[in-house]
Amino acid sequence: MTAAILTTFLFALSAICGQRIAVEMGSLRANFWRLFIATTLLGSIVLAFWPDSLHRSTFVWLFASGIVGFGLGDIALFYAFERIGARLAILMNLCLAPIFAASVEYLWLGNGLYSHQWAAIGVILFGVALSIHPTKTGSNTTRNENFLPGIIAGMVAGFGQGCGAVISRRAQETEALLGIEVNGLSEAFQRVLAGFVVVAIVFAIRRPTRPPAKILDNKPHLNPRRLSLLLLGAALFGPVIGVSCFQWALQSMESALVLSVVATAPILIIPMAWHFDGERPPLKTLVGAIIAVQGVIYLQLNS
Repeated sequence: MTAAILTTFLFALSAICGQRIAVEMGSLRANFWRLFIATTLLGSIVLAFWPDSLHRSTFVWLFASGIVGFGLGDIALFYAFERIGARLAILMNLCLAPIFAASVEYLWLGNGLYSHQWAAIGVILFGVALSIHPTKTGSNTTRNENFLPGIIAGMVAGFGQGCGAVISRRAQETEALLGIEVNGLSEAFQRVLAGFVVVAIVFAIRRPTRPPAKILDNKPHLNPRRLSLLLLGAALFGPVIGVSCFQWALQSMESALVLSVVATAPILIIPMAWHFDGERPPLKTLVGAIIAVQGVIYLQLNS
């Protein structure tokens, strides 16, 4: 349980840091440097202490999981960070992921859903819809123009997270079948490496040439020292320590319980975003987040 609670707290912190650097640097540049730091740190540790944990048969599946989850998923997530903020982006990412995961398992593995699971999915969708429904609070034009693209990006991020999780479970099944032991750090490295390759290719093709315009607020630019600390925090709290704790939790607890605990991260982000960014959510957003998270927990515990 400790690993799952740590994962939830770390994912929330990573989202807060990620949103700030995405707004400051632009989503693509911020995600590139975040994954560069994570890949370098994880790769150095794994190659120094557990080089034998890299097995061709499992690497293929973990790499594929990383392409979808950290590649496609995180590109979309950071795009959403930049446009709708950490609170809504993470809510969509973590609450829609189980729905996409269930759909992929049905189409790929033929695992159907029971009526109570469909009901839980309906509750999740209702909660997310209630939470993201725009409020008439006089939001600035820039935010309104970027809201719909941010929502679409949040959906894509959830798709990447859900599909990546299914493929990652396929890798762990292969490990068990072959009697191979791969620790959480090594699994995280192999997935993050794939994501970095995807982001690096996209970054090389598009390569932003100037600082992006402010999207979410009119705060002054961060000084280089604080920006570097936030970038390091986004890398450490997310792909390095956070994902490693997540893989550790999966090895010591049932996956349904782990995912249920981690699903509470969107609620944990609400007071964090309020404290660090002054982002006070309206009541219906808070209620919608609680409903969606409860739906995820029920779905995970009754799958």
